[in-house]
Amino acid sequence: MGMSELIYIASPYTHDDPKKVVENFEGITKYVAIKVAAGEVLISPITYGHTLLDYKEMPSSWEFWQNFCFSLLINCDRVRVVKMPGWDESTGVAEEVSFARGRGIPVEYVEFNIEENE
Repeated sequence: MGMSELIYIASPYTHDDPKKVVENFEGITKYVAIKVAAGEVLISPITYGHTLLDYKEMPSSWEFWQNFCFSLLINCDRVRVVKMPGWDESTGVAEEVSFARGRGIPVEYVEFNIEENE
């Protein structure tokens, strides 16, 4: 059995409104669940990191999570930017894309539409 491509999911997270942070987590986690169920192999630092915050108090800032995210990303075959609300204003997404491109990791952009994938 061949190994599947490992895809890093870049999406916005941090927001001034705590409700928006939860919406970002829930939206991207649902997207990832749908794609994994369809056979893709994805890693979402938002899904993983947000879940950890339920067990240990940690900062939620990009500065804190940057090393974590880049350490995952460097091991991936490609980056998929999910164009959910705020993606084009996200410091984290912009830095993940820059990091990937600087290392020759392909970057793709996809629309965020959960309903069509359910």
